[in-house]
Amino acid sequence: MAIVLAKDDLGGYLEHLCHRFVIYAPIRKEGTITFSIWHSDDEVVLDYETTNTPLKKSLFPHSEPLLTYLDDVVTTPTFDLDLMVFGINPQDARALEILDEAFLKPIEDTHYNRRRKRMYVVGYEGAKMENSFGERLGLPSPENLDMLIMSEGDKYVLQTITDRAKDLVKNGFVKAANTNERKISIEENDKLDLEKIMSFLDKGPDQPIWHELAKKCFACGVCAYVCPICHCFDVEDRPSISGDSGDRRRCWDSCMLADFAQVAGGANFRKGRHERIHNWYHHKFSRAVKERGVPDCVGCGRCIMHCPAKIDILGTIEKCEELG
Repeated sequence: MAIVLAKDDLGGYLEHLCHRFVIYAPIRKEGTITFSIWHSDDEVVLDYETTNTPLKKSLFPHSEPLLTYLDDVVTTPTFDLDLMVFGINPQDARALEILDEAFLKPIEDTHYNRRRKRMYVVGYEGAKMENSFGERLGLPSPENLDMLIMSEGDKYVLQTITDRAKDLVKNGFVKAANTNERKISIEENDKLDLEKIMSFLDKGPDQPIWHELAKKCFACGVCAYVCPICHCFDVEDRPSISGDSGDRRRCWDSCMLADFAQVAGGANFRKGRHERIHNWYHHKFSRAVKERGVPDCVGCGRCIMHCPAKIDILGTIEKCEELG
């Protein structure tokens, strides 16, 4: 079913939905667009080219308690709110599918799943993202949308896809419309040869390209933190000074950081920066492809935008393709 929403009524429509949902949407803040929780005075920007933060933080927060304890009583957090991702573009929707594979199979992550099963996904068929190269990865179109938004002149057409999404259009802001239904899609253009890329990456970290990148890379981990798919984490126990209370907390981590592969006794399996850089690319464009058939990358371009060393991931994998 497809219905019409006047663009001027978008704020009122979201106000109606936020009585039920915590809504994550692309919002303009201090001149940049970020995925954040929507409030009534926020400006939603559906025609965004990219956001400075990925959607993953709504399901996989940068820091979250796994349990807390006080004396002998251990408490695990509960989650009883419905979530909505509103206005997600094709590449970020595809990234969400890859995160689902990582956190829900073969054994589900309880903390991720309790949010995911209560999340509605509303996609937007909108602008191409800056520095995007998703069309070159040959990714399938996302299949995880509950509703799709399309822009037509002074109105939006909201196309419900799942049965549960029909509840999203039962209000006074929308009305039925005769509109051809369609799915959100990722176009293919000048596809990269993943077989060649994998062949080169499998040769290991001692190729000159990784040593050259190591001279430029700051090993700061920004590429992983802004990536919508990277999901490495650390688990920390944080007792109080008295020792009778505290929590166990999961925090974002990155395989680019020097101590990521360090173990007890000080041994480090990837002590060299070139080894860590190679591991990041190898995981995304070789191991992930072998495990799930697609890379752990959707070509969103955030890593290109935010890398302080100005390293171009697309240029690097094109070089890998050439050398493979």
